[in-house]
Amino acid sequence: MSRAKTLRGQLIAWLVGPLVVLWSISTVIDYDIAKRFVNLAYDRTLLETALDIGRQVRVINDRIYVDLPDVALQMLKTRESERLYYLVSGPGSEFITGEPDLPPPPDASTDRVRYYDDAYRGRLIRVVALRVPVQPGTGKGAVLIQVGERMTLRTEFARQIILRMALPQGLLILAAALAVWYGVRRGLAPLVNLRAEIEQRSHRDLSALPAEQAPQEVQPVIRAMNDLLSRLSAAISAQQRFIADAAHQLRTPLAGIKTQTELALRNSQSDDVQATLRQLHTATEQTTRLVNQLLSLARAEPGARKEHATERLDIVKFLRDTTTEWVPRALERGIDLGFDGPEAAVHVEGNAFLLREMLNNLLDNAIRYTRHGGQVTTRVTPDTRRVVLSVEDTGPGIPERERERVFERFYRVLGTGAEGCGLGLAIVREIAQSHGAEIALDANAAGSGTVVRVSIPRSA
Repeated sequence: MSRAKTLRGQLIAWLVGPLVVLWSISTVIDYDIAKRFVNLAYDRTLLETALDIGRQVRVINDRIYVDLPDVALQMLKTRESERLYYLVSGPGSEFITGEPDLPPPPDASTDRVRYYDDAYRGRLIRVVALRVPVQPGTGKGAVLIQVGERMTLRTEFARQIILRMALPQGLLILAAALAVWYGVRRGLAPLVNLRAEIEQRSHRDLSALPAEQAPQEVQPVIRAMNDLLSRLSAAISAQQRFIADAAHQLRTPLAGIKTQTELALRNSQSDDVQATLRQLHTATEQTTRLVNQLLSLARAEPGARKEHATERLDIVKFLRDTTTEWVPRALERGIDLGFDGPEAAVHVEGNAFLLREMLNNLLDNAIRYTRHGGQVTTRVTPDTRRVVLSVEDTGPGIPERERERVFERFYRVLGTGAEGCGLGLAIVREIAQSHGAEIALDANAAGSGTVVRVSIPRSA
């Protein structure tokens, strides 16, 4: 599976790639131009050398001589580490002086000056052939002066020139690539900011994304996303209204069934009828609890309309009062219910109705799953920035592999022997997330029960 390409990478590739290609083409062209100019300069030097030798041609007693001083001969032989060769031939191609095996011109051209390349002693050389009249106006013909040198000097010189030209161009291309990278990064900054804003959003936040600061090309995408968020919010709201309306509609007939069942239990004398009525009463209570939890879940889900505004709460007093309300239920089951918290007030910003619903579900689970004679303890542990609310019980505990799944709706741990519908912890998580809180499950210090910790940000 190929890795998806990033827009930044594609933009940089399409902008920097052509620059690198143009730099390569420019280097090839510049090298060709450098070679031409180097050849031109060196050819002129060869010609000047040939002309200097031609000026020294003398005719004495009908014999042709080249009157080169010893210093000039030594310079010709040692110039550039013996890379310069010369040959002077008479009108009849007779040898006069120089290197007798120097290759002749490829054709007997009548041009006064001719340049050609050839191989000499296993190396490529560049040669200039110059015809100089022996005695102008006498018709005695012309001597052929050939001066050649190795091509390595020219190649090395051209390489140095192109290196000095290509290196600044390469640095310029690098600077241009950095400028392109910086420009692309600045240009894509709105997209990066948009991504960061989406990543930081809670799944409960379905409000529209801001499109004012986004580039014009991105605004249609943001508008489409906002339209999708709007439709999604409407669909969730419709689902929540349906659940809430259905729960409200079911509560009245269920309350009536429960009342009629209790009345029938008091009036019935038959043991069989009473057993049936008790089963019906138990099923009605479970169904009523399920309806109430569905209604609480609908209120806690993302996008739901809150019945109460957020307010500043003393979470210590709030948890102590809520725990006190559950003392009668704990006593009925023979459970020791206690509270542990600081004396000073600790404040948080929250919805009192939803927080009470969260604590009620935690206490209900703890008391429901703790056996007779067990203990349930609620605690408030304040920190500099957060407050940890914990409910600890001595029940059967939750296996570590299932501690994440128990937050799923209608999921229940098997083998506990307690009745429930599997919505309590799902409601707790929804309410905790709506308050920016973090929730965690762990075993208690004895290793046999469960500790549920809810970490809520403290009020400023």
